Amino acid sequence: MPKCYLLTVTSGSSLDQYSNNVTLFNLVEQLNVPPGAPPPQGGIVPLEIHAYFQLLPHEVNQPFDVRFAMVAASGLETLTEGFSHRSVTPRYRTRTVGLPFPPVAGPYELRVDWREAGTEGWHREPIAWPIVIVEASPRPAVTH
Repeated sequence: MPKCYLLTVTSGSSLDQYSNNVTLFNLVEQLNVPPGAPPPQGGIVPLEIHAYFQLLPHEVNQPFDVRFAMVAASGLETLTEGFSHRSVTPRYRTRTVGLPFPPVAGPYELRVDWREAGTEGWHREPIAWPIVIVEASPRPAVTH
């Protein structure tokens, strides 16, 4: 089924309606959170996940599901819900708002899984986007 050839996290993006080109703003590789801060509402950070897929000719117009996982070296995974897709072209791009927020700070890889619609097993793509969640205290204001 689909092969993911680009996976990234951004703070925003823009689609040119004339050329169909996408511009990505502020690629995100680190999230700074206050020490002991509660997780965000709904357990997601309002960032954009961009995943670009390439499909073989016989895969075009076939339904498939995609989900995203924040994966720690320890094996801890925080998953999104699955989203249904169907591409009418051999290349397909998705923009999903909502990065899953793991329960502990540290280094993670954002990974993408897919499955054929109506099946149980997920297939993990080899591509990954590194993200570090850091508990950082705010710096004091400079007063001089």
